[in-house]
Amino acid sequence: MSNLKIHLTTFNCGLTPVDVDYFAAHLFDGLKTNLPPDLVVLSLQEIAPLGYSFLGGSLVKPYLSRFRDAVNAAAHQRFDDDGSYSNVVSTNLGMTALIVLARHETRDRIWWVETAGVGVGLAAMGNKGAAAARLGLGGDGDDEGETVLTFVAAHLAPMEWNWERRNRDWQDICRGLVFERDVKAKELRGRGSNAPESERLLSTEDGDIEVRQGSLFSPPSHVFFAGDLNYRTSDTAPKPDDHENWPHPSQFVSQAYDDMFKGDQLNREKNAGNTLHKLAEVNIDFPPTYKYSKAAQEDAARGVAKNLNADIIRSTSTPWAKHRAPAWCDRILFLAAAPPKIHSYSAGPVQPTSDHRPVSLSFSVPTKPLGLTEADAKPPYPVNADWKEARAAARRYEFIVGIAAYLALTWEGEALLAGSIVGVLGGYLVLRAMLGT
Repeated sequence: MSNLKIHLTTFNCGLTPVDVDYFAAHLFDGLKTNLPPDLVVLSLQEIAPLGYSFLGGSLVKPYLSRFRDAVNAAAHQRFDDDGSYSNVVSTNLGMTALIVLARHETRDRIWWVETAGVGVGLAAMGNKGAAAARLGLGGDGDDEGETVLTFVAAHLAPMEWNWERRNRDWQDICRGLVFERDVKAKELRGRGSNAPESERLLSTEDGDIEVRQGSLFSPPSHVFFAGDLNYRTSDTAPKPDDHENWPHPSQFVSQAYDDMFKGDQLNREKNAGNTLHKLAEVNIDFPPTYKYSKAAQEDAARGVAKNLNADIIRSTSTPWAKHRAPAWCDRILFLAAAPPKIHSYSAGPVQPTSDHRPVSLSFSVPTKPLGLTEADAKPPYPVNADWKEARAAARRYEFIVGIAAYLALTWEGEALLAGSIVGVLGGYLVLRAMLGT
């Protein structure tokens, strides 16, 4: 296998379970080949309500499993291949998640997997932040043939005026996103200099176990950074009548969109050297992916009822929410020093469950080690020395906030709280009656 075919999609779920059939029907729309990808990667934001996301575990699993079902449904529809993808890793940091699925023959070639996460919300909690995975793939068992891939799902600060905060979020991700893996020291010593570079960097020995650590850019790997990055097309919120001049998505790429894109904060801040260092993006030729109106989402829902006919979405007369300027919030970038071969960069249709459109990048990378220089792999910011303690403290805050949100904002939590109150009150009355006799 000389090249690895990958399909990467980013989608803001809007805190709502995805419509499996609708998402599956359009997942591979951007593919320009009839060959199934070797890997399917999903970058997901706002995967579930706050209480579920912060508590995690079984509360989040149903939301993630719907996407795994959608991938296999899409593979069956497009390639007549049922159940062809199996889970490699599913990880979330608060409300942001990353899922990597592989065809069975590709999964057998994955030697190791590392995960990482960092919150950039209030008190470094995971209402905003990044969840990531790093994979080492080999072919015939030769360590020198290892291919390393890094995927990051990210969600940065919202609001038009908040671009400087988004820049700081990027910096915090670079400083706090650390991959760790326990490796048997004796085994590595036996492999000597043949051990992959990813297993030799930043190692600390503790008995017979060595803890391997790596940052976003070091050791060198293919890096893909995808998510709701929230960079807007205006530094201020729109005026009440501005929406009357916005183009309709069905117009596709028009001069109006070209003019709108000139205000894209991501390109402006990146070109100024303020954010997304070392990353690149291919040209965008699809309409803004945010913010779609309730009417557009309802049209999408009717599309589900009409045998997934997406034409009805394009016919809506009110596609945009009036209080947010249309923007390309959902983006996928890659390491500029190791660009993949791009097959397509596209946006899916409006979803019935979200005010964002999913964005997909289809590409391939050679299955061989990267020949990057030291400058190519040098991180733009050093890793925080106390990154582990900071994440542990943020996780404690997340647990407290998660419990409060679960009890106050979910029907299960409200039922549990009401039952507890009734139980305590009933116990008090029984005890009082007993003491009274």
